[in-house]
Amino acid sequence: MGTEWLVGLGWVVLAGFTRGFAGFGSALILVPTLSLLFPPQSVVVAVILLEITAGAGLLPEALKKTQWREVLPLVLSAVLMVPLGAHFFTLLEPILMRQIIGGLIFAFVLLLLLAGKRRFPAMPLPCTLGVGAISGMLTGLGGIGGPPVVLYKMSGDNPADANRANFIVFFALTQGMALISFWLSGIITAPVWQLFAKFVPALIIGLLLGRFCFKRVNERLFRRFVLGLLLGISTVALLT
Repeated sequence: MGTEWLVGLGWVVLAGFTRGFAGFGSALILVPTLSLLFPPQSVVVAVILLEITAGAGLLPEALKKTQWREVLPLVLSAVLMVPLGAHFFTLLEPILMRQIIGGLIFAFVLLLLLAGKRRFPAMPLPCTLGVGAISGMLTGLGGIGGPPVVLYKMSGDNPADANRANFIVFFALTQGMALISFWLSGIITAPVWQLFAKFVPALIIGLLLGRFCFKRVNERLFRRFVLGLLLGISTVALLT
């Protein structure tokens, strides 16, 4: 196994830990980092497969705490936009796609840092549908539909465990639609399955560690660590 695979396995364990702990963040870590090591288009599709695998393990517990009244409008608008994002995904040059993804993640982290702990009143339905649509577009475009929804939900009054459950269910449904769109576009190829097969054990290890540490690790310190990590990753993706 080459160096790039070993480095990739380390990133996958860390991404799995982040997903198991917070309910989101694994695609934001994996898409830009693995795209530096492997073809970006194959990486995005493989990451969607890994995300669906991660969501399957977390879904049963999350369904018990999901706030469907909040999640369904986001999901409905998101799934309508996923195929459009997937269409543009097949047209982008690999380097440009990586730089776009890096820029989006960089902007997300800055917005999250600026928002801090400020809370805002419940948004009207059109705003909720808009957030879902943007997230769906980004899911199809690069597998990184999390930022709009995470920013939106974390600005509300929900406790961490409720947000975590909502994230898990939302991503499971939208990423399932993305996978269907990629399959119809014919971009789920042998290299994609190779990446997925080699990385899925590392992802499961990370997930189990993240679930174990949830509520056992200082959430504030871990959040700072993840934001700092994403800031560094997005900067590298922008400059390479």
